[in-house]
Amino acid sequence: MAPTSPVRPATPEDAEAFAACHLACWREAYGSLWGAERFDGMDVTRLAARRRKEIEAGVADHYLVEADGEVAGIAIAGPTRDEDPQAERELYAIYVREAHQGTGMADDLMRAAIGTGPASLWTYRDNARASAFYVHHDFIPNGAERTDSEGILEIRMVRR
Repeated sequence: MAPTSPVRPATPEDAEAFAACHLACWREAYGSLWGAERFDGMDVTRLAARRRKEIEAGVADHYLVEADGEVAGIAIAGPTRDEDPQAERELYAIYVREAHQGTGMADDLMRAAIGTGPASLWTYRDNARASAFYVHHDFIPNGAERTDSEGILEIRMVRR
């Protein structure tokens, strides 16, 4: 495995590679949980167009890290979207390709996206690997729950 590059903000030109990594990470992380039907409706070109618009508009901060010449991890963060904010900053997404998990890449993405201060995030309740990662970064569940569009239970975690 070649050394990774530093985490950097994504540019509009990165949108397609960013979206391709995001979709690949979803498939790796949620392939059995979401089912093929949910993935059937996902298209890298459409996801890339959405990411490009978001990056250009500055509605959220997008970060990426590359390894072996490809985007291997991504993070998205911005102002909290919750009606009952627990922190000003929210981690919207953080993913690293399976081949690079455990390398510290996710730690670097987390620091770039939200620093070390107060923040919140939502994660699947039954995603033990993600929950352990967030606990390692001082997040704890605060008791709030919701279901995603497929009816999968999510919990909110907060770092004070």
